[in-house]
Amino acid sequence: MALIKGVIVPLITPLSADGEIDEKGLAQLVEYVIEGGVSAIFLLGSCGEFPALTTEEKVHVVKLTKRYAQGRVPILVGVGETKTRRAVVLSEKVVEAGADTVVASAPFYYHYTQNELLSHFTTIARASKVPLLLYNIPQLVSHTLAPETVAHLADVENIIGLKDSAGDMEIFQSYLNVKRDHPNFGIYQGAEPVAAVSLIRGADGVVLGLANVAPKLCVELYTAAREGRLSALWNLHDRLIRLRAVQVQDHKSWLTGLKTAVSLLGVCDPTVSAPFEPLTGEQVVSVRQAMDEVGLFKARGLY
Repeated sequence: MALIKGVIVPLITPLSADGEIDEKGLAQLVEYVIEGGVSAIFLLGSCGEFPALTTEEKVHVVKLTKRYAQGRVPILVGVGETKTRRAVVLSEKVVEAGADTVVASAPFYYHYTQNELLSHFTTIARASKVPLLLYNIPQLVSHTLAPETVAHLADVENIIGLKDSAGDMEIFQSYLNVKRDHPNFGIYQGAEPVAAVSLIRGADGVVLGLANVAPKLCVELYTAAREGRLSALWNLHDRLIRLRAVQVQDHKSWLTGLKTAVSLLGVCDPTVSAPFEPLTGEQVVSVRQAMDEVGLFKARGLY
């Protein structure tokens, strides 16, 4: 598989009011982000609510998305699990359903050594029929992939890169340094606040939750960085950061705010899996204002 460059959208999983997979909403969302210019779709990550979905629901989402995408962009699928064998089995299921790449995080709940993590990822990669992308998200799995571990994993056949969502530029730079000896090993930034500077420093792309809401803005940011148009880049980054307000709604989940924002564009419902609560009317107004400030409704032709 060729190295992906550009914007990878970690797709939300549209749900109906009764908590079932919203097939129509998913179809509309897939079309919206592809029209927005994303380079790939990443299913069943944090934005995709993978911990809340059954295996059957996960497979269903992959099959549907593969059908809706019609080969226009590659489909990456998260296989985050609590132990290695579970991740291998889930990988087999999502690959059969249409995944082009699997994305594996460290197993959560228990704590593991770096050598144990090395074994975890190597085992999944060797068992997989498609490439594997590493996923560093220590704030949710309580493990940070050490740069030395990543360097070892970059030598493993079938492991093609790393998505880092820690938001720490010091360790991200260490990951970028791995590319010196592994030029075909992709490094992707998953934290909006450091997206622009990460691209300037050499990231191959960004994996931004806000690409669900504003795919064109995210793609424009990537393009400005690649073309060295720094003034435009910083202006676009400022807009992206202002848009992050949709994810900060008092003590409600960032995910609830994100799905609410997508719903305000008429793409899908705002439902988040229980026990998440919907935003209040006042919070919805706040989300709408943040979107309006960056021109999303005007661009969508909603007014």
